[in-house]
Amino acid sequence: MNSTNAKRGFTLIELLVVIAIIGVLASMLMPALSRAKAKAKRSACQSNLRQLQLSLQMYADDNQDLIPPRGTPGAEAYGGNAVVWVEALKPYYTNPALLQCPTDVGKADQSYLLNGFLDYFVVNNYAGNWEEFTGKAYRAGKYPGMKLSNIPYPSETIVFGERKQGFENQDPYMDFWPPDWAPSEYIVVVDHAKHRAGGSRGSGGSNHAFADGSTRYLKYGAAVTPKNLWAVTKEFRAGLALPKL
Repeated sequence: MNSTNAKRGFTLIELLVVIAIIGVLASMLMPALSRAKAKAKRSACQSNLRQLQLSLQMYADDNQDLIPPRGTPGAEAYGGNAVVWVEALKPYYTNPALLQCPTDVGKADQSYLLNGFLDYFVVNNYAGNWEEFTGKAYRAGKYPGMKLSNIPYPSETIVFGERKQGFENQDPYMDFWPPDWAPSEYIVVVDHAKHRAGGSRGSGGSNHAFADGSTRYLKYGAAVTPKNLWAVTKEFRAGLALPKL
């Protein structure tokens, strides 16, 4: 048999070259796969928020346009409301899995914050007197739920946002405080960059549900600057300084 027609196997060097090429191709594909996976989680998280926002609207439809009043754990001792929104809305969202962003699986059971709308009640019910509001309403859990029709910019006002990991034991609300008081929740517990595929936290963003029923992904910082989309009063709508990450 003619030796030139015989089948020849791969040499060791040729095999090593093929393996090296496969490794290079895999390294090129991995970032794209990582981004695709992160985007899928972000979309699932946004779907959760959309359903929670729908639950909030259904609750308001059944309660004269009011969302659940801000629950303060321990307020029952003062005759106030201790039921947080997670419990108040449960008959409407039914599936507890909606409370967890896929990005937080294995890290946190409850991923979202409801706007406490403190700025509205302090300005309109207590003439801007934070001490009186804190003593008579906030700590005692004695102020009503926010009326959705009282939100002047529903398409630009956040009702639900994403929470940082590690703060699951705190009240599931986003509250504002005067600058000379303790840092507001937008600095402490709100996650402005829950979803990112590598890089610094400032390169990512987070999902938000708005009072008009929409859900949107906002890049890092866009929820608080140039306008503070968590606030409803002009005193607090001015943009806030970005938290240091």
